[in-house]
Amino acid sequence: MLNMCASDSKSLLFVTALGLAAVLPLVVQAQAPPVPEARAQPILGADNKPLTFAVASVRRNVTGTGSCDPEHLYVTPDGFRMSNCTLDVVLFFAEVPSDGTTLGFSTKGRTIGAPKWMSSETYDIDSRLADADLPAWQNPAKQTQMFHALLQALLAERCKLVVHREMREMPVYDLVIAKNGPKLRRASSTLSADIVAKHPNAGAVPGATGMFALAPDSSMALYGVSLRTLTTLLSNRAGRLVVDKTGLSGLYDIHLGPPQPLLDESPDSGPSIFTMLQEQLGLKLVSAKEPVETLVIDSIERPSEN
Repeated sequence: MLNMCASDSKSLLFVTALGLAAVLPLVVQAQAPPVPEARAQPILGADNKPLTFAVASVRRNVTGTGSCDPEHLYVTPDGFRMSNCTLDVVLFFAEVPSDGTTLGFSTKGRTIGAPKWMSSETYDIDSRLADADLPAWQNPAKQTQMFHALLQALLAERCKLVVHREMREMPVYDLVIAKNGPKLRRASSTLSADIVAKHPNAGAVPGATGMFALAPDSSMALYGVSLRTLTTLLSNRAGRLVVDKTGLSGLYDIHLGPPQPLLDESPDSGPSIFTMLQEQLGLKLVSAKEPVETLVIDSIERPSEN
């Protein structure tokens, strides 16, 4: 779930931790099988029309003001604000794979056809819902799905965004249990109040269970998270989708060291992601090929400003 207040918006620092700017445009070649449309019925506002922001300002940031951090990218009690952020960030919050993986399309290769400006030009967005929609928006059980729908509508209206989904066979890593068994530590608590009491710098993982804290060296502590959340992080560090094949369904406290090269290139670089997983968590990554749901951008324009 998404936090309601700017002061509690540390969850959006998770975007930076994933390294979303690494997504590059890819050329669409052979047509792949489309993903069957399984989206729920459009989310309706209080007026029984498809939900949209009542007011939304989208402007190119040419001053460099803001830094796309939790102070400048957050959900509010009446809408959404961001400053000096690229639009691929908005896209990855708007479009979620059918399995519900948070920021799942941010993994390199899972979004196809994105123009370069989406990950280089920065924008400011200031948006608000109609007063009649605020009770539903302020309900944590409804806010996440509303957020996806609102951003989809915003991108469609302002950027003329048209997308579809395809299944493509791609290299992946299967996350499996290593030879000597898992070394995962069960979560000491799954209650956010307990976690924050022990770890005041922790923020909620957007759209998923658990919390996290990011250290200055980019190491990360995860509290009360599922392995689905872990695979999202690993996917972006490994540069390809990581699929959970462990069969473990618990919630765990996990520490991940700073991002390192995939291979142990030098003694000074620190352990690779493969070494770290086996030594610290008793897990390993196995190369494989599997059909992967991808997001294909059919058309998009720079946003119309107002």
